[in-house]
Amino acid sequence: MASTLINLYRDKRNGKLGGVCAGIAHRLELEPWLVRVLAITALLFASFLTLVLYIAAWLLLDDLPREQAEAPYQEHIKAAGWRSGLAPHEALERLETRLTRLNIRVAAMERLITSGEFRLRRQFNDLREDK
Repeated sequence: MASTLINLYRDKRNGKLGGVCAGIAHRLELEPWLVRVLAITALLFASFLTLVLYIAAWLLLDDLPREQAEAPYQEHIKAAGWRSGLAPHEALERLETRLTRLNIRVAAMERLITSGEFRLRRQFNDLREDK
């Protein structure tokens, strides 16, 4: 359904009401409580629109697939820091490692996009679309 197109699902395992906020948090890799606070704030300022959007998401989004639900839950930076009892320098090292891996991935994407191979593949794809 629509969930597979945008990769957004309801997460009933971590959800409080319908799992919509937990699903959004899972997709955006945020803490579920932060998305809930934002949803409640939106409900206060734009109550009708927020309520309609929440109910629509509740009805239209599929449940989180079993393989994603059974996968080990990746703790976020904030949760990993105070829940696991990490010292500040350990949490900073963990964050630095994560950012280094991300920087390597971005550099690889930049190399691909600026390469002649990418332009050549794009031209071949354009030829296929012309038919």
